[in-house]
Amino acid sequence: MQYTVGIPYVNRIDLLQRAIQSIPLYWGNTVVLDNSPERALQHHSWLSDLVTVYTPPVPLTFTQSMNWFQRLAAEKGADAVFYMHNDAEAYPGTPEAFLQALDELEASGKKWGLALTNFDALAAYNMKAVRAVGSWDTVFSSYFADIDYHRRLRLAGYEEVFTGLPVEHHGSSTRKSDSKVNFIVDTTWPLYERYYELKWGGKMAQETYLTPFNQHLLRGGANHGSGSA
Repeated sequence: MQYTVGIPYVNRIDLLQRAIQSIPLYWGNTVVLDNSPERALQHHSWLSDLVTVYTPPVPLTFTQSMNWFQRLAAEKGADAVFYMHNDAEAYPGTPEAFLQALDELEASGKKWGLALTNFDALAAYNMKAVRAVGSWDTVFSSYFADIDYHRRLRLAGYEEVFTGLPVEHHGSSTRKSDSKVNFIVDTTWPLYERYYELKWGGKMAQETYLTPFNQHLLRGGANHGSGSA
């Protein structure tokens, strides 16, 4: 399987180092996107010796980062684009077992869209599903974005696969480590929650629309899942 691994970074270089050290098998296919305000990764030469580090002209949001990884994977002709939290840490053997699980999924012919370990601490998106569903909705900056995208995958008929492979996740370390980031998350949380509710006709697990904003009523078309954000 051809794959690209994307890790967006904002803070906690100590946790990023643990994440990188836990996936040596993936190093040649891994890109770390430096979204830190101070462009911190340029001062850590050890990292660029192991993986590719890219610093965008301006820091990207989570959804912009995910779209960038998708574009990169498409350009490289990858079969899957992996996402790993910068505060995740794969257990020994997990990277190898995850690749094997994906190879088995491909061989089975199953219409899979997303493969998970400890939820999305380390996850893989099938590029066939990405092409069908489209890009991430950048109205969301981070929270609720994955709920939105995964719903769109399901509506398009793509299955979520839980591998159960062990990956440690030092949850929410990005926001916990920066009071400004934490303030922004707390302030915008209800806004994104409301946007999700308007988009899907209900809160998470209470959705009533099968297309974003019930668009089929506006178009007068059939009630099908949307391939766009």
